[in-house]
Amino acid sequence: MNPFIAQIKHLYQNGSMTVRLVMVNVGIFVIIQLFNALERLQILDHISAISAQNWSHFFFALPVDPVGILWKPWTILSSLFAHFGLMHLFSNLLFLFFAGNTYERFYGPKRLFHLYILGGLAGNFTEILAHLIFPSLQNESFSIVGASGAIMAIFSALAFAQPQLQVQLFGVFPLKIIFLALFFFLKDLSSIGSADQIAHFAHLGGALFGFFSIQQFWHIRMAQPWLGLSFQTKATHLKVKKGGRPLTDEQFRAQKQEKQAKLDQILDKISKKGYDALSKEEKDFLFQQSKDV
Repeated sequence: MNPFIAQIKHLYQNGSMTVRLVMVNVGIFVIIQLFNALERLQILDHISAISAQNWSHFFFALPVDPVGILWKPWTILSSLFAHFGLMHLFSNLLFLFFAGNTYERFYGPKRLFHLYILGGLAGNFTEILAHLIFPSLQNESFSIVGASGAIMAIFSALAFAQPQLQVQLFGVFPLKIIFLALFFFLKDLSSIGSADQIAHFAHLGGALFGFFSIQQFWHIRMAQPWLGLSFQTKATHLKVKKGGRPLTDEQFRAQKQEKQAKLDQILDKISKKGYDALSKEEKDFLFQQSKDV
């Protein structure tokens, strides 16, 4: 096997879910550029009835009209990974790498993947619904491409779940992530209906899905709105054993209170010093607790 291909395969198999999502987006971008190059050279013209310059749009661009969706139903999913411009790809993947890695540290790879897909779908359907409802959008020839809705879902969920996390704006200015999320939300809200060819409703739909997913899907509940969060674990009726013997009710409650106290201490440390200040033991404990939420 070619060493470069072997390295890519190893990176995909052993990398984080964030890295895998980034790699899939890059791979789809390469395929789109190959389609575009073959179209410009008119090599694909005689292969099928699809007209020139439309191959990449046919396979990856989601139309907003119902007839177009019925004609190309797979684009509901394929559009979540498609980017037609290099700057669009770069800006989205930079955002995804930051938000995805941080989210994955707290909640694990499976939840990140589910939120990417479901948040992206929510964004797409919000954009489609907006074009069906609002008269000013109904005459537009518009298609949806890009991971922006999915990324906004991840970023929004992270910001509302961990509002005290700080980011370095431009690498210099410390800013709480919740304020950055609100800025992006207001930016899209103020741009809806404009002729900039950006799917602002998809961004808003993804962001709202990320916010509601915190409470509805993973039972994480706000203790103090806008200030902090506490974890609400699911009730269980399984027998808990220690050393082969079942715990008494008092032992179980004491163990649960001890874990909650440790969790609160770690979350307080994150809010003051950031995630990177945690020790390996604390990170492992937090990850394990997030799996049980």
